[in-house]
Amino acid sequence: MDTSQLFCPNEKCPDYRVRGKGNTVRNGRSGKQHTQLLKCNTCGKSLSENRNTPFFNLHTPKEKVVNTLQTLAERGSLRGTARVTGHKKDTIASGQKRAGEHAEALREYLLHDLDLDRVQVDDLFTFVKKGEERPR
Repeated sequence: MDTSQLFCPNEKCPDYRVRGKGNTVRNGRSGKQHTQLLKCNTCGKSLSENRNTPFFNLHTPKEKVVNTLQTLAERGSLRGTARVTGHKKDTIASGQKRAGEHAEALREYLLHDLDLDRVQVDDLFTFVKKGEERPR
């Protein structure tokens, strides 16, 4: 795991949201999934590698969560996904909500100051998703 782009989650820390300073270091592992723990050398605050991700505080392995969400995206049905994966419908709905909220926060963070029209958004999607530029 590359810790260089992680930052301290403590708002009172002088290095809060400062990336690349090298103050966030590995500090052991935790739980059945051996989640990487990290520590800020500036303020001493500990954090999990899963902090600010849809996997934070989940006991289900990441691979199962990802597979379930992929199945949901392909099937489009909570009940169908529940039958295929063996999870409860409410559990899948909760995971869908969590992933959607994270995706929305990530989109807002990455694209917050862009003033694009529909054609520009389509061009961006085509370039990012398909790796090709539209002919001019």
